[in-house]
Amino acid sequence: MIRLSSIWAFLFVSIIGSYSINAQSLKRKGLLGVMMQTLNDSIAAQHNLKVSSGIHIISVMPNSTFSNLGVEQGNVLTKLNDSSVNDVQDVLDITAQLYEGDLLEVEYWSGGKRMSNSTRLLGRPKENFENGSVFYDEVVYEGNTLRSILVTPKHKSKPPVIYFLQGYTCGSVETVSNDGPMKKLLLDWVNAGFAVYRVEKPGVGDSKSDRPCSEIGFEEELKAFKEGYADLLKKNNVDTNNIFMFGHSMGGVIAPLLNEVKSPRGIITYGSVGKNWYDYMIDLYTKQPKHFGVSEAQIRENNKINLKFNDDLLIHKLSGKEMAEKREYASQFNLDDLKRGQYIGRNFKFWQGLVDVDITKAWSMVKTNVLAMHGEFDIQAIDEEGARIIADLVNKNSGKGTFLLIENADHGFVNFNSMEHNVQTLSGGNMLSYASENYNTEIAKKSIEWMRNKLKS
Repeated sequence: MIRLSSIWAFLFVSIIGSYSINAQSLKRKGLLGVMMQTLNDSIAAQHNLKVSSGIHIISVMPNSTFSNLGVEQGNVLTKLNDSSVNDVQDVLDITAQLYEGDLLEVEYWSGGKRMSNSTRLLGRPKENFENGSVFYDEVVYEGNTLRSILVTPKHKSKPPVIYFLQGYTCGSVETVSNDGPMKKLLLDWVNAGFAVYRVEKPGVGDSKSDRPCSEIGFEEELKAFKEGYADLLKKNNVDTNNIFMFGHSMGGVIAPLLNEVKSPRGIITYGSVGKNWYDYMIDLYTKQPKHFGVSEAQIRENNKINLKFNDDLLIHKLSGKEMAEKREYASQFNLDDLKRGQYIGRNFKFWQGLVDVDITKAWSMVKTNVLAMHGEFDIQAIDEEGARIIADLVNKNSGKGTFLLIENADHGFVNFNSMEHNVQTLSGGNMLSYASENYNTEIAKKSIEWMRNKLKS
């Protein structure tokens, strides 16, 4: 579910066609149109840059906000709206509070010179499905207004619906580009006659919330998905007797917890875990590195620190300040992130709340149909054990669980020839372009077959 490495932030979207809107009170979030990465000494030396901190610009989309600012590939962004930006998360946190038409001021280095400029933020384009109607709406509760998106197949009355439950990151669930594997999966479902419902997390996409997603805890996130489920159950243009949940990655932890609200017709998980989170993190430190060629001896050495960190974070539940004071963690973790109470893009309290969830018990309470899928070359889910555990737990407790291995698939619905091929693509930094051309069609095919067999007439 998680790969412990730095990744590029992808804020690069394309202009697409028409859409339908139900609610207008939420303003549209902005289109930055930039791919970027946190600058470090290695990147600065590689590109002969005169600054060693900030945000390295990898590419800029034409006719976007950043192109209007004059920012170009290879520049280094240092300030946004008078706030210094030292890593990608800083950019995400600042822009999460901005909407279409808001003023965006930047300082950046170009050709050894400090530059500055300002412009109005362009709005993001909206989703388009050739054979589907897209409805943008809202879920309002306790100081939050979340963006919901429902896509229904054209020319089909009250279709069965899939509640798509996304992974752990604070990225938007909106698929404005037609190139990505997730959009292609949604397209396949809609073309097969299924509606698809999604809800943004607090502070993500168009959603308005008191705090950004990166600062909320697990219970707050679960609450958002529960409110989304309540909203879906009230929809009169879909068949609420035939709701299927698709839990991708962390969404597979959320799904059985929503089952407590109302049992759906079926649950599909992909790339999720069947054990409690503390135990999964042990696997993350001890098993996952083997996929990247780390020796057993080096794993044991690294884990003298990693496993202690795991206990301090999840068992002792230390604060970010307390963790950052432990200098031994500097060799494996970013101390600046720890000071801010951040670990791989989420607040400490997210992970500390998640570890208290009895995931195995939640699955043991599920009495409906469950399809637990695992991609053969899924590095993040590590191995097929998690999916098998889910199916077994459901079957032992009066549910109907099925395990299914999807050959050649990775965590993000992409097709690979081998695990080594996946590792090389991840390490080479060209995953986005590769993924756009190598969507694994079997995930949609198998899930559609399974759901059609489980439909309630």
